[in-house]
Amino acid sequence: MFVNYPINAAQDNNFVHESIYEAITLIFNNLNNGVAVPLWPDVLPPRHRAKLRSRRTIRDLLVELKDIAAPLSEQQRNKALAFIDNQNEINGLLDGTTNLITPDADIELFTDCFERIFLEGFRLLTGTKSRDKHYEDIYESLSSKTCPFCGYEPFEAPGLKREDEDHYLLKDQYIASAANLMNLVPMGGKCNKSYKLQQDILFKNNRRRKALNPYGNTKAEICLLRTPARNLLDEKPDWIITISPDIEETRTWNEVFSIKDRLKDTVLSSNYESVKSEIGAFLSSLGLNSESSKEDILTGLNEYENLKRIAPEQGLGFLKDKVAKMLIEYFEQENPVVIGQVRDSLPKMLEEQLA
Repeated sequence: MFVNYPINAAQDNNFVHESIYEAITLIFNNLNNGVAVPLWPDVLPPRHRAKLRSRRTIRDLLVELKDIAAPLSEQQRNKALAFIDNQNEINGLLDGTTNLITPDADIELFTDCFERIFLEGFRLLTGTKSRDKHYEDIYESLSSKTCPFCGYEPFEAPGLKREDEDHYLLKDQYIASAANLMNLVPMGGKCNKSYKLQQDILFKNNRRRKALNPYGNTKAEICLLRTPARNLLDEKPDWIITISPDIEETRTWNEVFSIKDRLKDTVLSSNYESVKSEIGAFLSSLGLNSESSKEDILTGLNEYENLKRIAPEQGLGFLKDKVAKMLIEYFEQENPVVIGQVRDSLPKMLEEQLA
């Protein structure tokens, strides 16, 4: 991801998941201690009770869960609760510090009911409008209203057609996190429907892997400096993209979302000519021409790169500063290909024009 989502957007609006989890915990603990389980809505945490007391489906599902759990042992109930806890250790599952619990026969007694409970919780995210507020908070936090997974798909404003809110951990496999907003991340339609699809972010070919945390602190950077200058002569240059930090998490992100291929073909190669023209127009606005000194052109290129880095464009132009940085590097090295391309983008001197 190029940008992390603010964790408070998930935490502040996560009352549906919190209510379900705390109700299940109360049911199991009371059964373990031989204490009567409160009736609806008192089984819900007091701070959220008013928001969910009219929701009959979740009420009936919690009663069904109590009836399943009542004749079982304390050990079986505790294993089931540990399973829920494990599937909601989102941070640890993504960074590899939490091992995934494999359901055994005891847990499988609960899984069908758990799945229906948490899927109902997922539906309640829309009915209670907590999902709307979650998306609004994320949208408002983004300086560029684009998908952080690819960097260029635009996000619609709140109140319009909402972007896909993907279950980062697949809801069919990680059933107990289906209603947890820490596991729901807005992403562009192409990222969700064309690239991530039903890929398991935690496994590839049955081997465990780490993944970027959308609500974490690690984000990716793109560098183009390894692109050979000769590639820039092609109609659609073959860009060499380096992603940093080069860690398993960013490698998973690149694999799942085909980041390098998409940026090469959709963002960089298709727009390189227009970016060169824009750079030429910018340098021209500074009074530069094809015969200006190397030092003056470098100063102009650095001004352009700084402008695009501080105020990045939304959409397909979001890597213009990276292109400029690459051109600066080669221009400083006096690479003839890049010097020629930059000077060719500038206006000729007045004498040459008159001639």
